[in-house]
Amino acid sequence: MRPLNKEIISQYDINIRKYQYIRSAYYLETNKGKFLLRKVDLPKEQILFDYEVDTHLKDNNFKSINAIYTTKKRIPYAVFGEQLYMMQNYIEGEETDFKNFEDLKNTVYILAEFHKAARNMISKTRDADKINVKNIYDYYTKRNIQNTKLKKGIVALKQKSKFEIMFLDHCDHYTRLEQMALDGISRDLAMQLTQKVKCDHTIAHKDYMYHTVNKTNTRQYIINNVDVCNYDIQIIDLAHILGRIMQKNDWDVEVLYELIKAYDSKKTLLKEEFEMLKAMMIYPEKYNSICTKYLGSKRRWNYNMFEQKWQNMIIYMNLQIEAAKMIKSW
Repeated sequence: MRPLNKEIISQYDINIRKYQYIRSAYYLETNKGKFLLRKVDLPKEQILFDYEVDTHLKDNNFKSINAIYTTKKRIPYAVFGEQLYMMQNYIEGEETDFKNFEDLKNTVYILAEFHKAARNMISKTRDADKINVKNIYDYYTKRNIQNTKLKKGIVALKQKSKFEIMFLDHCDHYTRLEQMALDGISRDLAMQLTQKVKCDHTIAHKDYMYHTVNKTNTRQYIINNVDVCNYDIQIIDLAHILGRIMQKNDWDVEVLYELIKAYDSKKTLLKEEFEMLKAMMIYPEKYNSICTKYLGSKRRWNYNMFEQKWQNMIIYMNLQIEAAKMIKSW
């Protein structure tokens, strides 16, 4: 077992009773409860902002999170050399199961509660008015143009890899999904949501995935961290996790509808939020991600990774297309 650095621990007002080192993190049992100590590659400014968010959530009665524990100097990180460390409360649990509807529903419930508490957040570290909030309509338009150019470039290739042949076989289906998503929204609608972020000072998690939420033995659901949170459109978190859930559940629209209802029961979706959510569920995000990574790749002759990702995606392509048509009709 890797020994615990005494210089790091000395910065905290706790006494260690025992510890374990698992997956690059120390799990501590102390005189003040259980904690997790981990090395982080985050700017100090982000950690300070994370701590402000933690405090804001606590002040708004949201406690389902592994909150940051500060040093003796009330700093939310410890320093050893040039490396930063964070200590957080730790509650034992297991990852949520994306095939279990109760887990899915509670994953969405806890996100809605997080979003309700993460409003009107005034930071001393970061100015909400100076944050560049992405306009989703402009982003989708830019990616649509980029992916269209990508197709033309691949068509022009004299020799094509297996991935490039597969790309040409299916890309038109995904182009239609891109256009369907754009047809459901407008630049003005996207601007309304970006302005709402600055008006309401809303915080988004920005990394909300299945491993982000753990469930305890008492069926309590806990959000692990808010490492990269920022002022942003909260509905992006919901669209992100729902997209992952749909991939794991064969694009079952009934499951999607029930999960959106579950979120709405805790935090009411505004009309413009619902329209944007529909567009984001229709938009082929995984397809776009593969295209973007392909364009950034410098090793054209080694596309095994792209082939595998593409094959995994087209398994549910027809189901995704049918789901998109249903979502559009809502």
